[in-house]
Amino acid sequence: MTGGAHEVLSVTDPVAEVAGLTLGPAGGGPPVLEDARLRVRRGQVVGVVGRSGSGKSSLAYGLLGHVRPGLEARAGTVRVAGLDPFDRAGARRLRGRVVSYLGQDPASSLNPALRIGAQLAEAVRLRTSAGRGDDVRARVGELLLSVRLPADRAFRRRLPGELSGGQAQRVALALALAGSPRLLVLDEPTSGLDTVLAAGMRTLLGEILAVGNRSALLISHDPGWLGSVTDDVIRLEAGRIVGGGPPTASPTAVPRGGGARGASGGAVGRSAAGGLPVGGPPGLGLLAGESSAAGCAPAGESPAGDAPTGGSPAGESPAGRSAGGEAHAREVPAREPSAGSPSMGEPPTGKPPAGEPSIGKPPVAELAVRGLDARYGRELVLRGLSLTVPAGRCTAVVGPSGSGKTTLARCLAGLHRPVRGGVEWREPGAPHVGGAPVQLVAQDARGALNPRESVRTSLLRPLTGVGRRPGRDPAREAVRLLGLVGLDPDVLPRRPGELSGGQRQRVALARTLAARPRVLVCDEITSALDGETADAVLALLDSLRRELGLTVVMVTHDLAAAARHAEHVVVLDAGRVVESGPAGRVLAAPEHPVTRELLACAHHFAVPMPER
Repeated sequence: MTGGAHEVLSVTDPVAEVAGLTLGPAGGGPPVLEDARLRVRRGQVVGVVGRSGSGKSSLAYGLLGHVRPGLEARAGTVRVAGLDPFDRAGARRLRGRVVSYLGQDPASSLNPALRIGAQLAEAVRLRTSAGRGDDVRARVGELLLSVRLPADRAFRRRLPGELSGGQAQRVALALALAGSPRLLVLDEPTSGLDTVLAAGMRTLLGEILAVGNRSALLISHDPGWLGSVTDDVIRLEAGRIVGGGPPTASPTAVPRGGGARGASGGAVGRSAAGGLPVGGPPGLGLLAGESSAAGCAPAGESPAGDAPTGGSPAGESPAGRSAGGEAHAREVPAREPSAGSPSMGEPPTGKPPAGEPSIGKPPVAELAVRGLDARYGRELVLRGLSLTVPAGRCTAVVGPSGSGKTTLARCLAGLHRPVRGGVEWREPGAPHVGGAPVQLVAQDARGALNPRESVRTSLLRPLTGVGRRPGRDPAREAVRLLGLVGLDPDVLPRRPGELSGGQRQRVALARTLAARPRVLVCDEITSALDGETADAVLALLDSLRRELGLTVVMVTHDLAAAARHAEHVVVLDAGRVVESGPAGRVLAAPEHPVTRELLACAHHFAVPMPER
């Protein structure tokens, strides 16, 4: 059975062309995207890089004729296959048939109440010439197999909530491929996945892009991957294209279609595993030779595993720039606390406020997990899991998709009730054991913040409730919290959609601190951010941990971040702890096959990790 975009509309060369596109806030204000010019030819893959808030996603949406709420197209033209996607009739003919979108968060593509098979069948009927039930079912089977998923009836009857993160992303890819589009818009499609699944997804996408002379616009924070699959790379800064040219491939990058593309050389910035800089601890480099494309492809994920975790695309500020293009809400670089630094922005008084942690105060909370069993439906996700989180330290929790990382994070924060076992905390040297004052910082800051509420309202809610401090002005506390996370007070009247991805994550962290937690559980909080912004957020977290005496649990698939910021690493697989210990030892000389596989796939697309 066939049914593709080429049967509906002839595809010209260039497949897509953007000329002078300018987007800005409706009613006036500095532009989010200014005089953007771009051409994607047939069979060409163009990469896009830039900081959070630089306009990458706005440019990608423009190829589908979509403008985010609150913005308007002020100037310029967009043509895809010779049609204007901003024209309603043109959009109907283009979307799904000639151009399709795959984002970071599969939840934005999948209907949570509709079974996988039904969603794919609906896409096939709408986007192809298939009409009969047998033809539709056959095409659905082809799509599932093409993205390396089972095509049996049992899998088709699953709901999105019954899939692991990697499975959900591949179903979203199958939806994008349903109409055999000639142009794929890929917006950070692997940044929400662990290193094993991300490596497999990169290999899969490379194969898909190599078939049928398909074109793509690829947004990624990973220069190694961009160097291996793209023909050209453009860079965005503050809404303007400031550079472009041939990609620079990572020395260990796997070339698209078996041949090298672009100039060879060293990758800069973050790479496939989330930013692995040059230089590594003794023994770690030996793993680089163990990886292979086949070995890193997703083999068999657990069917439900972790609670699905999607990340929103790195947000851009529609109205958050000054005339010079800089964000109004300045993100202050994370500072190293000194002995005299005031806690929570308080004026120095010589001693910390009563009941509030400050620099030099002994760590206050050690977590102990004992025999934890947890279920989603009938499936046991955590199986007798036990571990200890050292007080005042950062413990990284890593593992493949479906290993139970997010379920553990939710249990630690009291958001998921285990069926057996429990979580305790104690102050070092004190006999007290009880429920921990734990707060969860979620991966998706968009989902954590009410899009209709201003930053001021979001902060005042906990400050007048669980985080209320007698004798303190909540409005002043809100300003202090913003200062603590490196934001200026002028973000207070803004809504989340008016902030960049990094600003939103800092606001979410400030709101979490308003409840005065002793333990922070951070669930993939940087996966939606570009490398520079992610590093700044993690440096800020380090500073806050030392300054406030916090204990931090960092759930991450970024092994480089674990190496740089965690003292202790816990590796999960199938709901159990398979390896744990000091970060330097676990990441330099891993003992368990799961840890070695994670590191091997990281090295397959990246250069070695830093010394600790």
